[in-house]
Amino acid sequence: MLGLASMAVVCAAAIVPPAQPAAEPATVRSFGGERAVTKPSRDAVMGFSLSTSVAEVAVVGGQRVSAGDLLVRGDDSEDLAEARFQRERAETELPVQRARKQTELARLEFDRADEVFRRGGLSQAEYDRARVASETAEIDLDLQLFNQTLSRLQADRAEARVAKFSLRAPWDGVVDQVLVDEGQSVREGDPVVRIVSVDPLEIDVPAPADQTLELGLKVGDKAWVLMPVARDQRVYVGTISEVAPTVDAASGTRRIRVEVPNPEHLVPGLACWVRFTEPSEEWRERILPKREARATEGETAP
Repeated sequence: MLGLASMAVVCAAAIVPPAQPAAEPATVRSFGGERAVTKPSRDAVMGFSLSTSVAEVAVVGGQRVSAGDLLVRGDDSEDLAEARFQRERAETELPVQRARKQTELARLEFDRADEVFRRGGLSQAEYDRARVASETAEIDLDLQLFNQTLSRLQADRAEARVAKFSLRAPWDGVVDQVLVDEGQSVREGDPVVRIVSVDPLEIDVPAPADQTLELGLKVGDKAWVLMPVARDQRVYVGTISEVAPTVDAASGTRRIRVEVPNPEHLVPGLACWVRFTEPSEEWRERILPKREARATEGETAP
């Protein structure tokens, strides 16, 4: 007769939900390869580089975005007004136009003074005064042009600060999670939104070091990946993108990074098995591109 503790364990075990379907052990043994887990090829948790409050949340979790799309915007109203002010001041030509006219006038007056001086109708002091006034006007023009350049740089800096209030997608991807709500105050560096890229998928394979050396694995070599999707067993052809230069002494393995195209947008985190030599004929028939090619041929057949 079972004791109360044993009955509790049995009952608890009975209500545990079944694990996600995976490839049968016999199937895995037939395919061979090393067990690994898929992950996004890019993964960024983004936050503001200054403290602000959230003014707009433009995306939701699971939404696909393109590079440059707005994700979350902070309260940029004050800085936006400052940027517009700086830009207007930088773009106006009035101070430069005024300086040019003053330079033109000073040159005319100096030319007249020079002519009169040559005829002996002007003193040396009056001549020098006209000459210095003309030279000063030219310096003032150069100064206005320099100030205009500085104003444009200030406008660029103000607009760059405004840009810090907008978190935009750094590349094409999928929003994994939005961690804030509109109106929420956030500090510098607080996580705000996470975006991932799932095409291609990335797999870090702990491959036996002796196997990697025997095969001479290098960047660009092929890899075959078995992934159980629902109750199907699919084989994908990936490409080695990284080969670790070191071996983990404890496990005797070497990290081999594999990229696998993911046009079906499979969810990262799936268990998979990776091998670096072409599988048997049985598995070659299951390689996804071939299956897709056959399906296309069937659709176009008369």
